[in-house]
Amino acid sequence: MESSVSKPKRFFFLDNLKAFIVTLMIVFHIAMSYMAYAPEWWYAVDKSDPQMSFLMFVLWADIFIMPVMFFISGYFGIMSLSKQSTKKFWCSKWLRVGIPWVLGVIFLAGPVTYLCFLTKGVPMSLHDFLMKMFFFGPFFSHTQYWFLGMLMYFYSILFFATKLFPKLKQQLPAKLPTVITFLVLAVLCYVTTVAAYLLVDGNNDLWTNIWPILVYQPTRTPMHLIYFCLGVYAWRNQWFTENGFKADAAKWVPAFIVTGIVYVYYCLFGKMVTTDPMQYSMIKSAMHVLFLMSAVFGLFAVFQSKLNYTNKFLGEWAANSYTMYYAHMGLIMLVVWWLFQFSLPVYVKYVIACILGLGVTYIASKILLFLPFFAGSKKAKQ
Repeated sequence: MESSVSKPKRFFFLDNLKAFIVTLMIVFHIAMSYMAYAPEWWYAVDKSDPQMSFLMFVLWADIFIMPVMFFISGYFGIMSLSKQSTKKFWCSKWLRVGIPWVLGVIFLAGPVTYLCFLTKGVPMSLHDFLMKMFFFGPFFSHTQYWFLGMLMYFYSILFFATKLFPKLKQQLPAKLPTVITFLVLAVLCYVTTVAAYLLVDGNNDLWTNIWPILVYQPTRTPMHLIYFCLGVYAWRNQWFTENGFKADAAKWVPAFIVTGIVYVYYCLFGKMVTTDPMQYSMIKSAMHVLFLMSAVFGLFAVFQSKLNYTNKFLGEWAANSYTMYYAHMGLIMLVVWWLFQFSLPVYVKYVIACILGLGVTYIASKILLFLPFFAGSKKAKQ
């Protein structure tokens, strides 16, 4: 007989976690403008006083931001597919994800990418850049909208998988993961990461594309798919429900801290003690996988135990998280560029950039909520 204990209508902690991740993404992208060894292709790089501390923060946050997003997308994706007809599922996904992806790539990605020329004072008009360098040249990019495109491909994989195996749309009795579950997750991630490193000669930061429909990172995409599938697995096994799996903060949070420190340290100094590039890549991949797993489950543990509720502030934060993600890149880079002119300590600049960047992004996100693509985000307030 089904338990009579009332359950929350939403897993509010997942809404709150997604909002946290988007906020972290924004301050992470701002930090890239101030870090030591910032990539030259970055949209706005303040070279006045680059800092190793920002590099360390970027190395740390870069590992788990997107896998958390893909996990949540997989969890709710299979939930939607199990409840909706094929037509309704794809109409909702194209309205909320597919069309914003296409519009973002066509109308916004080019001007945002143009900032890497504009902020460096390179004399080139926006029109020339778009025609010669972006749409038909080497600077083509989906900017942050690559995530939406990848989601549409992952939803397609999920959809066809459920056609081949209809039982995937059925929830099973609540089942706790075993040590084998985590071992299989780690091995899958490790094997695919090492294979990807070999494929791209160890270039972890490489972006590539299948023009014009796909932009991806070869060393990250396999793990993104694995964590998306893990989200599907979690829904089927009723993780986070009353009788389902709940990550233990006492175990996962210390692991999150320790593996994060070890991973960042090895990224910075590993090549000094590991002269063989292949050995370095294999060790780094192992640390990457362990840190990622610890981070994801550590965040689940903290948010489910401490933030599985909503209020006016949290509801507003969650409701605006998608539109803040959608709007943020160009706005925060303009703020960073505007701050170039001021002779301020770099940490003061960073704090100001974060405050102003989050502020203007929030205002833009409120405006975007009036569009039909993003209206569904308001459900997070319920």
